[in-house]
Amino acid sequence: MRKPRYAVGVVILCGLGCVLPAAPARPAREELELSQVQWREDVQYFARELPKRHKNLFHTIPRAQFEQAVAELQASIPSLSNHQIVVRMLQIAARVGDGHTGLHVPGAFKRYPVGLYWFGEHLRVIATTKEHEQALGTRVVKIGQLDIDEVNARILSCFPTAENENQWYVMNTGPAFIVRAEVLNALGVVPDLERAPFTFEDDQGRRFTLELIPVVPDGTLNARLLWAAASEPLTRQKRGERFWFTYLPDSRTVYVSFRGYDSLGAHARELYRFIDSHATDRLVIDMRQNGGGDFLEGRKHFGLRRKQRPEINQRGRLFVVIGRQTFSAAMVNAIDFRKETNALLVGEPAGERPNSYSENDEMTLPNSRIVVSYSTEYYKFLDEDVSAVMPDRRIDPTWVDYKSGRDPVMEWILAYRPGQEAGGAVP
Repeated sequence: MRKPRYAVGVVILCGLGCVLPAAPARPAREELELSQVQWREDVQYFARELPKRHKNLFHTIPRAQFEQAVAELQASIPSLSNHQIVVRMLQIAARVGDGHTGLHVPGAFKRYPVGLYWFGEHLRVIATTKEHEQALGTRVVKIGQLDIDEVNARILSCFPTAENENQWYVMNTGPAFIVRAEVLNALGVVPDLERAPFTFEDDQGRRFTLELIPVVPDGTLNARLLWAAASEPLTRQKRGERFWFTYLPDSRTVYVSFRGYDSLGAHARELYRFIDSHATDRLVIDMRQNGGGDFLEGRKHFGLRRKQRPEINQRGRLFVVIGRQTFSAAMVNAIDFRKETNALLVGEPAGERPNSYSENDEMTLPNSRIVVSYSTEYYKFLDEDVSAVMPDRRIDPTWVDYKSGRDPVMEWILAYRPGQEAGGAVP
């Protein structure tokens, strides 16, 4: 919870809503070309240390099932490739059943040059490179010989299920695995690590197949991306910045993009100075792309200071925006806003179960140097055990809005009149 959220699949860019934040600095680059003896040592270390370090490793998977899965992996090592061993460990960690426990996907795992996002039941291409521009905005309907529903069913074995966390966590996490070549190969989706046929369908129902060649993540792909949206609303601007704000003079609104906790104290002081020197009718704190950090820092420097400004801390003037990528400390601070201020929460439900195991720490496997994250505490942030923090006004993202560059959340906020949140979800 207080460390940055672990990354189980770093894809394309942070801030897409379909991807996870970059992993923290690692002690060394992973070395996956290991002997069978070295892999057995790593699996043994994983199986021995994880129960010791986790707050309660067997809160979902019985100890006997965990030990059986480990034994089966040990016995299978001679017949598995290096990446297959990693994916098998991913699957074992996923069965622990909390979003703070899992393996960092190795940086050497290749990714296909597409950014994917679930709009309802449709998985859309929201970003890709010039050579695959034809795929922008289309639905992914098949990978290899498998329909996307079957691909997704296999991918679900690599991270906690909706029953463990919630459906918004799954929608946010799944695309990060679907674009990983080694994961798809280990799950039997594609036979070739160097290329894969993706079948797409456009809005007219026309289907076509493109052969995608995965690349090793090295930072150069981001600069080559084309985006499916006609324009970028505030929530998708300045993708590389973790905290920024701007003033909308026509509505006297201060919009804050709160994506991360680094230097939060300095950022918050700058924001307060700005608010105090500008006529402000609304303050909007957008946490849709905030994957976590230290929630105590959020309480200290940001969230609860709204009490000190009663002119802003009023229903209809203070808004907090959440979504599927709002995770860990960000989810906690969103709850803080609800409990301690008069903020209205708007957007999608947050992508984590409020009462769950979290506060992650990490260990490094001795030979492969793969980083494993695990939960060290159990927190109960809500009296009622619900699957998600639900917004006061639910507005789910739609493909029509996305491709036109609209943000219906901000549109609703700027047009807000008292009592409107009672309408529930916006279709």
